[in-house]
Order: sequence, then C-alpha cells, then structure tokens
Amino acid sequence: MFAQNCIDNSIPHLRLHDEAGYALDLMQEYKTTSLAVVENDAFVGAITENILLECDNDLQISALEESFLQHTLKEDTHLFDILKKSKEESTYFFAVVNIDKEYVGITTPQKILDALVQHSSVATTGGIIVLELEAKNYSLAEISKIVESNNAMILQSTMASSPSQNFIQVSLKINKNDLKDIQLTFERYQYNVISVIHQSEYEVQLKERYDSLMRYLEV
Repeated sequence: MFAQNCIDNSIPHLRLHDEAGYALDLMQEYKTTSLAVVENDAFVGAITENILLECDNDLQISALEESFLQHTLKEDTHLFDILKKSKEESTYFFAVVNIDKEYVGITTPQKILDALVQHSSVATTGGIIVLELEAKNYSLAEISKIVESNNAMILQSTMASSPSQNFIQVSLKINKNDLKDIQLTFERYQYNVISVIHQSEYEVQLKERYDSLMRYLEV
C-alpha cells in the first residue's frame, strides 16, 4: 500500500531537450495530463498539458522549467497519504522518487485505484450497511459488538460527513451476504440504518461504478 505499488511503468518521461509537440503527443497516447521531466536519473519537475498547449510545438521543455510542478512522493508514502495529497493537489499524477531523489516512476489514477482495491476488502464477499448517527455517539467498539453478536465481523469501515449537521455516515463492509438480522439488531439499538446493500446488489453496483470510472479515465 505504498507509492511504489502505484507506479505505471508504461508511461515514459521527458528530458529537457524534448519539444512541446512531442510531449503533447505522448500525453495523448498515454492518456495523461502530466509527464515527469528527468535528467541524469534525477527528477527535475513535471510539466502539464495546460502549459504545453500555450507553447509552440518546437519549443524545448527546458524553456518551461519555471513552470515545472514539484508534485513528488517518496517510495514509502502510504496509500492513505497519497489519497490525501491527491485531494489537496487536485491530481493523481505524482512523480515517485527514492531516497536519493532519483526518479522511479509516475502514479496514475488507475494504479492508485488498483492498489486500493487490492489492499482492501472491497473485493471480499459480503454486504454493506450504512448507518447515520451523531458524531458524539460514534463508538466503533459498540458497532463491532452489535455485528459480532450476529456471528459476523466487520471487514472494513469508513466514515463520511452527513448532510445533517453534526452527524456522520458510517459504512460497514460485513462478511455476510444476508444482512437482515444485523439490520434489525442495529434498529433495535436505535441506530438509523439508511442503506443496506446485500452481496448480490453490491456486486452489481461495484461493477457499474468500476466500469464508469474506467470509462472516465479513458476520456
């Protein structure tokens, strides 16, 4: 679950003497909006499609060095930190460098998604329950106890802000296909169950969302 596992080795990098037109052709071919610029194995910076579109095709990349971005990740950057930085920087394309600041490769949205799926319980058999509760009342220990009382276990849990003020939504991936008994138990303990996705429904929705994301990445 580290940056070194999110690298797309098929994407080439640029050198300072390459021309803008060549760089744009590469971006179109490899469906990326950013490419790393490397000299003598060292990462110099990243150039974006928006910058290149304003230049003559025969302009050398070296003339744009002041516009280079320095979006980098160390090889051992954790996936969670990659996702946080992706939100902060509004990009999924990061140059990965080693301890000597040598260029290792570039991350892509698909590789980050693949790493997230591979190292989570997304593909594991089970269903999903979504709860809404006041943030001050959140207790994972209590929620786990309710799930385990039904001879089940939580494979993964995530939290998100709710549209209702001071409330959160807790999504639970549970290792059971039929969640009716667990739903009833939560409701008996006065939890607001806002969604239950049994395994068959979940698989269909996951496939639809994954296919939609892949179509988006190919645009």
